[in-house]
Amino acid sequence: MIPLENIKSSGHFSEITLKKWEILFREWEVDENLYIIYDGELSVERSIETKKWEFKQLWLIGIWNIVWEASLSHSEPKEVQIVAHRATTLLKIEWKKAFPEYVTAYPRDWYNVLTNIISIANTRLLRSNRQLTANYEVSVAISKIKDISITSIYKLLLVFQSILGVDQIMYFEKNRVMDSYYKLRYDSKNTDSIQNKIIKFPHENLDINILKEEWIELSKYFISTDLSLWDEHYWFLVVGRDKKDFHENEEQLLTNTAWSFVWIIHQKWLIDEARNKNYIKSAL
Repeated sequence: MIPLENIKSSGHFSEITLKKWEILFREWEVDENLYIIYDGELSVERSIETKKWEFKQLWLIGIWNIVWEASLSHSEPKEVQIVAHRATTLLKIEWKKAFPEYVTAYPRDWYNVLTNIISIANTRLLRSNRQLTANYEVSVAISKIKDISITSIYKLLLVFQSILGVDQIMYFEKNRVMDSYYKLRYDSKNTDSIQNKIIKFPHENLDINILKEEWIELSKYFISTDLSLWDEHYWFLVVGRDKKDFHENEEQLLTNTAWSFVWIIHQKWLIDEARNKNYIKSAL
């Protein structure tokens, strides 16, 4: 663990405070400083190529994490944007001059910082490998779909449940006629996993308390993500575990998996709309 108080009082680090949503640095900027999160939380984001000025959150990092440790070896432009997810305090040091002085003055503390940097690098490598593996498994599962139907979507949810390593997966679909109403279409924890239950979520936000009021069985630990198209929320996924909580990397894995899933159910939506239009024409 990084000795934050020792680092703060060493005189080699300066303290900076970011307000919520304040940007520490932007994509492609050069910043020759190393930062340690003293308090708060930062969002690591990357721009979406197809949407100007929009960013996708890659992950969240909190206290004791080191930001831009790569500045110790090179000064290349950054490939991500760092934003304060909430009010955050950072300990900052300029690596070319101040950092060598700090290492000389506090070798034991520097050893702890170096150990933490190695741990962060290993964690990020494992996270990247897990994400690559999951993306590949999702792609293979989608490529095996012969026809897009509600049955193939349910089968895909079973695959996602295995890939994500969860005990429960729930799929909600928005009612496009009545605002704020969603239909629970699938719940793997129910004996009859295929469902048809209407639930109202105020302000179009999924409220876990409402699910409990509806006598829906939930795992002890759960996370959810909305599935959107063109800034409209049409579906929700909820995944849960009975014995182990989720960490931030798994939340991002769920989000990435959901992005792949949303296009499949969108294609089914288009197919259903075309079928309904043809039915109406034939009935006239």
